[in-house]
Amino acid sequence: MRTYVVEPQQIFVPSLLELLQESGCSIVRVQNALDPLDVVRSRPEMLFLDGDSMDIAARQGLQFLVDTMPELGLCIYARSAPSDLHAGSSTRLLHLEKSAQHDALLGALERFTVNA
Repeated sequence: MRTYVVEPQQIFVPSLLELLQESGCSIVRVQNALDPLDVVRSRPEMLFLDGDSMDIAARQGLQFLVDTMPELGLCIYARSAPSDLHAGSSTRLLHLEKSAQHDALLGALERFTVNA
């Protein structure tokens, strides 16, 4: 699955990329901030982003992507699921808790990508 990754803390990027690749994802791009227009241009199948660091502009950008790309799978990696995201009925959304063990994260990602 072609995956666009947004992770502001570069120290975590290598382990996240390893996890995503282990689950069968191919990485389209890695950015430290959400750039909705770049996501649209890149046309990934999944957007993987750190949801704990999103400000209002990033949340608005994410909502723009949900509205513009209903086929885009969203994987929010955060302590809690975003309550203000209005995902359309065709949007696939996966919340991964940061406290989850590697095997649980891998299993959830594999199920999510298989059902794409």
